[in-house]
Amino acid sequence: MERFRRALRRAGAPARWALRSYWGTAVLLAAAGGAGLFALLPVTSLTDGVRPGFASRLAAPLLRVADLGLGRSSLAAGPNELRGAAVVGLFRLLLLVAAGVLCVAALSLLAVAFARGRSRVPELSVRRAVGASRRLILAAALIEGAVIAAAALAWGGTTGAAGARVALRAWPGPLGQGTVVPGLVALAVVGALTLLGVLLPLGSMRGRAPLASRSGRALELVVPTVQLGLSLTVLAASALLVNHAAQRRGRLPAEAGGGQVFGLTVADPDPVQRAQRYAALLHRIGGLPGVTAASLTSPGAPLGLGQSDVVITDCGQCGWGGIYVPYHTVYAAQYLVSADTFRTMGLQVAAGRSVEDRDDAAAPPIAVVSQSLAADHFRDQRAVGRRIQVGHAPARWYTVVGVVADQLPAGFGGGFQPPDAVYLSVLQHPIPAVDLFVRARGDSDVGAAVDRELRRVLGGSYAGTTRISESRLLSAEAAPIRWFGRVFGLEGWVMLAVATIGTFVVLRLWVASLLHDLGVRRAVGARRRHLYWFVFSRALGIAVGGVTIGCWCGGLLWGTLTSLVAGLPAWDGGVTERFGLLLAVAAMAGALMPAWQAARAAPAQLVGREGL
Repeated sequence: MERFRRALRRAGAPARWALRSYWGTAVLLAAAGGAGLFALLPVTSLTDGVRPGFASRLAAPLLRVADLGLGRSSLAAGPNELRGAAVVGLFRLLLLVAAGVLCVAALSLLAVAFARGRSRVPELSVRRAVGASRRLILAAALIEGAVIAAAALAWGGTTGAAGARVALRAWPGPLGQGTVVPGLVALAVVGALTLLGVLLPLGSMRGRAPLASRSGRALELVVPTVQLGLSLTVLAASALLVNHAAQRRGRLPAEAGGGQVFGLTVADPDPVQRAQRYAALLHRIGGLPGVTAASLTSPGAPLGLGQSDVVITDCGQCGWGGIYVPYHTVYAAQYLVSADTFRTMGLQVAAGRSVEDRDDAAAPPIAVVSQSLAADHFRDQRAVGRRIQVGHAPARWYTVVGVVADQLPAGFGGGFQPPDAVYLSVLQHPIPAVDLFVRARGDSDVGAAVDRELRRVLGGSYAGTTRISESRLLSAEAAPIRWFGRVFGLEGWVMLAVATIGTFVVLRLWVASLLHDLGVRRAVGARRRHLYWFVFSRALGIAVGGVTIGCWCGGLLWGTLTSLVAGLPAWDGGVTERFGLLLAVAAMAGALMPAWQAARAAPAQLVGREGL
């Protein structure tokens, strides 16, 4: 034991000296490693502790749903299934981004570590010359690396754990059981990377410059270019999600004022009587002072969410894969609506008519279809007057009486919903659970009056109701998108910070490898501004390359996001421009100090030196 203590003291002394003498690179190593851990821990805390693999413990906020009474095929999917699929898709993208942060952190760690190892070559040579053994040097490096790794794990683990708690508390839906295993793996990976970042350069450096040559080839600047490009990709995706959530949260109808949604549950067992009560309710509420619209729909329809299932169109003679067939099978969203629904949803009738009050149980079954369904699945794009089969066991044929514009779902998970839609009359399918959407003028408070009419018209069959304003409903639907946007933003900013560290170090090493060439340029008459331009033009090239890579990778990531979040723009030039400028500033900041030092030095000093 005493022998081990003596060996530890012998190795600890040079390790302490190295930490004091090269404290700058030690801080950068700890900063890069800790930042990577700070970004990883909030993501690893979201993994499920029960299901195998990297399943998410996040569950989408449940939406009130109801059976439409149409029968369901094996392909049917309701709004809650679509919301769950959206959470899974966004979480997988988040895992991919976290892996990208880890890669960027590893590259920055290696860049800083090689800079540290290069600056220590003379010192290690002297230590070897005075009798220090390789074992002693390795032991000192291990102690030094352990201290830097411990610092990285301490600050990164503390802040990352706090970030994970904040993220979990802010999630607007249910949470499954978590596990600490992914977090421990993240700690081990970051700690190992930081430790190896100290050890590997010391073992590989033999007085050789860390860059490939003294010529400053463009290949040496590829690493910071890739790092900044990945940062742009993630930051732009985050901005798109946050901006989209803000637009959804603040979106109000075209009419003055907002609306209120009443979730009704009617216990009347007779569908005919229930339909009569619904018709009377719409008539009475529509006549209240201040009410501008009253709509009765299936649950989720005010958000553009419905039951998705297979329907069959009586197409006529339509081509399908080169074969003319009389019927088309279509996967479409299905809604139950009333006469005022399309006006409250802002959908224009493109052909035929809308659903009307006379479309009740005594009238022939009718349907209204979306423009996309009419254009693709009816002969000559003429749907009005033809038939469509909706429902299973038993299926029914409905006469198409109108075509309305395609709608963009406002609900979370709407990106997975098919664009084709079929609207049926709620008076012909009076299901027990419906949503009553009431819109009034801005200065009208009709909530109490609506409650009185509900009790008066529905009587004893009125089992219960929920009430929420339209603005709060839209805000609740935007909450998961906003949450993911903020987490993406956290990952992107950490990635940019780590990439900036790597860019600063690589540009410093790059300028160091060109000191001889810069000295020759100064000796033959080059002015300081020429050296500034030489260095800054390369830094600008890094920024341009990063923007190019960010736009290319962004096309892949943003394209995936548009399939997960309905209404998200596939491209936003303003976001790209804003963060592209930020990347240019980061690259220029990394080039500023080495360019200033090179320009201030005398030509003879530059020719005789190999580094800054």
